[in-house]
Amino acid sequence: MNIRKSLFSVILLFLFFPLYAQWSAGGKVGLNGSTVHFPDGGAELDSKYCMGLNGGFFAQYHFNPYFSLQAELLYMKNGYKLKDWIYEYENIDEVPSDMDIALHYLEIPLLAKFTHKTGLDLQLGPQIGFLLKRRLRYGEEVQPQELMGKKQPIDFSPVFGAGYEANNGLLLDFRYLLGLTSVYKDVAGFQNRTFYISLGYKFDL
Repeated sequence: MNIRKSLFSVILLFLFFPLYAQWSAGGKVGLNGSTVHFPDGGAELDSKYCMGLNGGFFAQYHFNPYFSLQAELLYMKNGYKLKDWIYEYENIDEVPSDMDIALHYLEIPLLAKFTHKTGLDLQLGPQIGFLLKRRLRYGEEVQPQELMGKKQPIDFSPVFGAGYEANNGLLLDFRYLLGLTSVYKDVAGFQNRTFYISLGYKFDL
């Protein structure tokens, strides 16, 4: 009898589930505050957060009013700053100067979203980033790429955060990116650490 009830419940689920399931899409834009996790022994570095922009598009599939999956295609500018850093390299004066590392990514998050009836939601999932461009500024000068070591083309990160979706389609997201991959291919540590906030709009398809 229990088997019949279970089978009947599964059949009902497949019959009525498509009645709710729907797609939505939209765009967003926002700000980042980023730095990196320095390797062991780097705790004494005078690191500052680097501000940047994020923006792009997303598609969301709603399984029911409370659970959905969301895929995004975002541009994000990450990086970090060091105050009064001495860069020991040929042809560079060994005097303290500020160093600014900028890392430009194409990011693809895939997030599970758990939404409360109030519009508040929790978000969790993986994010993969593809490095588009990087830049090292030491003092007032932009330095050549070889000073940054071997380029790390891909960045893997778990992402988690919270958001709010209004009935009119406006949304606000606040997330934290916890990088697992060093931004330098030949150096351990230096994983991205980024807070980012986005304001967007979505519509049903």
